[in-house]
Amino acid sequence: ERYRLIMSTIFNAIGCRVEVEKMIATGRIDMVVETTNFVYVLELKLSNNGGIDAATEQIRAKQYAEPFNADKRKVVALAIELDDKGKGLVDWKEV
Repeated sequence: ERYRLIMSTIFNAIGCRVEVEKMIATGRIDMVVETTNFVYVLELKLSNNGGIDAATEQIRAKQYAEPFNADKRKVVALAIELDDKGKGLVDWKEV
């Protein structure tokens, strides 16, 4: 929760449109960040909650990027692993 707040504040500060916990038909996306040219679909997982593998699987299984495919902007789905002790980013990858 704290990570979502920090990340959304940063993205808002640089002029991005941010939606946290966006509901879609297949589930709830942790964060959607929109810029002029991109739509970023972010799934965040703590290291002690499956990490990057769990985030990747959730993006694929719930087809989180699908609702944005009709958008003219490039859609980028990112699986992000965060340290469960509050030390920040552990790993990330495009899905």
